Amino acid sequence: MKPIVSAGATALLISLIAVGATAHDNANRDSRDEGDRIVGLWSTEGVVGPCNAPPQVPIRNTLLFNAGGTFVDNPRFPPNGASNVAGIPGTYQRVQGLGTWSYNAARHRYYLHLQFDNYVDNAYHGFSTVDREITLSKRGMIATGPVWSARFDVNGQLLSEVCGEATSTRL
Repeated sequence: MKPIVSAGATALLISLIAVGATAHDNANRDSRDEGDRIVGLWSTEGVVGPCNAPPQVPIRNTLLFNAGGTFVDNPRFPPNGASNVAGIPGTYQRVQGLGTWSYNAARHRYYLHLQFDNYVDNAYHGFSTVDREITLSKRGMIATGPVWSARFDVNGQLLSEVCGEATSTRL
C-alpha cells in the first residue's frame, strides 16, 4: 500500500500545525505569563519614614518571588535584634515575611502584600504589613516603586505607619 501523503508533505503539515499552535498560544497568553517576569531573587534597598515627611530610615531585604503569586522576604536585620527600634524600648526582632504578589497587565504594575511578626525582648509584640507597587524595568532587572508599611500590636491595633520608596535589583 502506498502512503497517501509523502514524507515531505507530512513534515510540512507538522510544521504548519506547530506554527499555528504557537501563534494560538501567544495570542491567548494571560497576564500571569507576562507577570511571571518578576519571579526570581531580588536585593532591595529603600528608605521609609512618617507618611507626611521625607523618608529617612534605610530598609534592606532580599525577596524571593515564586511563580503563582507568593514570595518570601528575608530581612537584613540583626538576628539577635536591635535596641529601641521605632521608639519602642527593648530589643526588637522580626521574622521572615511571607507575602503574595499580583500583576495588573493593563497598568504594567505588580502589587505586593507582605506580613511578618515582631518581637520585643523575645516576646510576641504584634505584626507588620508591607504593601508595595512595583514597576519593572524593560529588561526586567530593576523594580522600583512606593512602599507603605503598618505596624500593629498583639490585639491588631495600629501602632504606626511609614511610607517611602524602594528599588530592587535582580540577583
